[in-house]
Amino acid sequence: MHKEHNFIALAIAVFLFSSPLKLETIEDQEIIINSLDAQIIESLDEDSLRLMGKVVVKTDLMELWSDSAIFNRSSKILLLEGNVKALSKNLDINADTVKTNLLERTFLLSNAKYSFLNRAFGEAKKIEIKSNEEIELLNVSLTSCEVESQSWDLNAEEIIILKDKRNVIVRNVEVELNEIPIFYLPYVRTAIGTEKFSGFLTPTVKQGKDGLDLSLPYFIDLATNYDLTISPRFIEERGSGFSAEGRYLTKNSNGILRVANFFKDRKFESLTGITGNRWSGKWDNISKLNPNLLLRISSEHVSDNLFYEDLNDDILGTQQKDYLSRNIKIYWSSQNIRLKGELNKFENLNPFSSNNYDTEPSFDLNVRKKINYLDLRLDVNYSKFKFNHSFNPFNKSNNIKRVSVTPSVGIDKLGTSSLSTFRVGRTKSNHDKNTSNLNNSRNWAEISHKVYLDKYSEKQFRSLNPLLKIIWIDGKNNTVDSIDSRLLNLDSETIYRRNLYSGNDFFLENNRIILGFEHNFMNQVTGNESSVSVAKAFFLNKDFVQNQEKKLSSSIVSAFNLEITSNFEIKGSIDIDSDLKNMLAGSLGMKFNKGPRKSIEVRSVYKREVLDLDSYLWQDRYLPINQFEVISQWEISDSILLFSKVLRDAQSNTSKDLTFGFEYSNCCLKAGLMKRKWTDQDYYSLTASQFIGLNHGFENLPFEKERDNIYFFFELIELGRFGKEISEVLSSKYFQ
Repeated sequence: MHKEHNFIALAIAVFLFSSPLKLETIEDQEIIINSLDAQIIESLDEDSLRLMGKVVVKTDLMELWSDSAIFNRSSKILLLEGNVKALSKNLDINADTVKTNLLERTFLLSNAKYSFLNRAFGEAKKIEIKSNEEIELLNVSLTSCEVESQSWDLNAEEIIILKDKRNVIVRNVEVELNEIPIFYLPYVRTAIGTEKFSGFLTPTVKQGKDGLDLSLPYFIDLATNYDLTISPRFIEERGSGFSAEGRYLTKNSNGILRVANFFKDRKFESLTGITGNRWSGKWDNISKLNPNLLLRISSEHVSDNLFYEDLNDDILGTQQKDYLSRNIKIYWSSQNIRLKGELNKFENLNPFSSNNYDTEPSFDLNVRKKINYLDLRLDVNYSKFKFNHSFNPFNKSNNIKRVSVTPSVGIDKLGTSSLSTFRVGRTKSNHDKNTSNLNNSRNWAEISHKVYLDKYSEKQFRSLNPLLKIIWIDGKNNTVDSIDSRLLNLDSETIYRRNLYSGNDFFLENNRIILGFEHNFMNQVTGNESSVSVAKAFFLNKDFVQNQEKKLSSSIVSAFNLEITSNFEIKGSIDIDSDLKNMLAGSLGMKFNKGPRKSIEVRSVYKREVLDLDSYLWQDRYLPINQFEVISQWEISDSILLFSKVLRDAQSNTSKDLTFGFEYSNCCLKAGLMKRKWTDQDYYSLTASQFIGLNHGFENLPFEKERDNIYFFFELIELGRFGKEISEVLSSKYFQ
């Protein structure tokens, strides 16, 4: 089990334990001198040599240069003085003197300055590498900045790396920013590398919506397969609390247990009048009971519905949680059989966004058997659902038992340049609501034929794949409750599905013929790839159960992904009606990327009709979705980066998110300023207005609010970040 260790250990590990000074030599084997060279070499006595002028000593560990040196052949001691330089593959050291005992395998460097891979720089009054492989550094400093642009420094009075090469002791450590002390610890003992050892982890300092947010995690190594992290936390406008995370790993199981507690939330109390502790807990566990049997357990709990809205770890407060889930899932599988059982219970946090049924329980059986060309299948689902939430605007049934059985047989025939498939089956579905029993069964058949027309050359590959599919359905939908079924968006993949509904409640009852093709192109020299697909469904019967199915019946869908150049890419999809007059839905994305710090992305999405059961609460529920987003970052110099994000709703002509700012960086420091203005859900208004809305309508209730904040962030490279990672802000949650 790996845990990220504190910044002190990481910094020391970068310098010392990636360097060749570890002396990982065979026991009792001395350091070997391969050659000695200088302008003047003379004997002082029978055992000693003096070297002067451009002294060069090459050993099996490193090369040493100096103005002068003395080597005693009996004691095997080499002393170098004057402009001493030690050089290995990764490490460059300048020192006043270096004393090397070849027999005892020790180095003693005084007044040393070092550079590791040109990314770690520092000084030490003394560096001593002892024969027991314990390493001691006195009055040491470390930074990732070069001397001419040094911004931060880590200083310690003494650093001892113990002989087991796993633990480090640091005394009187101090972090300076532009020679101003910003952090101090009198004593630290922790681990280096990937070893576990109790100690402080990197503290976090955030500027959040509730002021300063500070936490100081402490890692406790309980055993090789158990550990615990406790994090005291202080939020300026709310108060103090803590969180804890325990991890375990056994022969058959692994999991994480997380708890958090806030003792007294002043802001929450002033807004709601509710006093007392606020807490949360979560347990995730995976157990492999035997090679065929897997068990998953997940359980979430909170003290109040607004806990994640107020106290999540996201500095911007935008990671809201709509519901809690508690579930147990068990999987059993063999070569031809898969069985899944689950129990699910949901607890709504946002009272209007989630209307999930609890599952008590659900079982899925899938059987697959191949006999030559025959593909035999059996899919069975048995589920019991319960809905006992007090808020029930759709009059959902309290208890439903659903059984669905689908046996089918298919034939797959692969030719030299084609694939033909035929499948026929029957789906028998039954919904038992105690007061009524509804049958939603049908017979069905599918025939498809796909042709592969490929063309190769040294520089290019092209393929054209026409596809014909016929779907026959014999059955009618009965009026049943929608438990887990939604009408899927029509695109170049879903148009070929037999059922355009998810779940087992509804089915698309229309016979249809689907024609389509896919074209792929690859430039084997540049590696650029492009693809275009087009498909259209022709419905054979004219009676439509729902109006949206009539619109789907004649639409044409297309998807494309075009790499125009190595820097420019376009991708998207479109759904238009058969007369090519109205676009029903579509998306478009363009990306120009000139490097890791020079990119512009444009994304847009459109949907003429929004068929979302939960959207009835909002005033714009009948309006189409028509949004576009622009995300950019552009480096105007080696040190300055400009970034921005704009999310705009073209239908209402309003801005949903506006973010812009700059970042300054050099070899060791990043700092920046970010301005963000965005529209967010107002959970407090939702909660306060829940029962008012039931009686008086929701039309004019303020369920959204405007947020307008300025954020400052900075990072000491190799030490850690204080503030928000801008990449998390400059991402799209709408189009991904």
